[in-house]
Amino acid sequence: MSLLETTFVITRLSPYLRNKASRLIKSPKIYLSDSGLACHLAALEQADLSPSQPFLGPMFETYVAQNILSILNSRWKEAQGYFWSVQGRNEVDFVIEAGRTCMALEIKSGMKWDERDLAGLKAFLSSTPHCKMAILGYNGKDPVRLGDKLWALPLGLILS
Repeated sequence: MSLLETTFVITRLSPYLRNKASRLIKSPKIYLSDSGLACHLAALEQADLSPSQPFLGPMFETYVAQNILSILNSRWKEAQGYFWSVQGRNEVDFVIEAGRTCMALEIKSGMKWDERDLAGLKAFLSSTPHCKMAILGYNGKDPVRLGDKLWALPLGLILS
């Protein structure tokens, strides 16, 4: 695994935990660093990635992970990327922490969302008072304010 990470084939994303020492022990999330390679290894072609395709969400998350992490590495060096999960109840795809503040980012491949898609972000906001904002990134065109610290933003805006 270390060789794959050193050669930038995979990227490890540690869990976001209050105890920073525990972050080193808990299981990381692993992404292939190239979403094209991920699709190739899964034998998926562009025509296969329809909304009904079960791999669409994970492949899309891989694509966003590769872009978010490269933005952090090149433009915001003091920031670290994590994921957050509470024993199968709630999860957030990305938590970006810089210093004593953080923000949460949930990714949806669709052009619409519903209240269920916000559950992880709301749970994270309620359990993490120092979180500045929670963002649902989606494939729509309009930014929408959903609450005090909660937004739905087009992924094109987030990744630009």
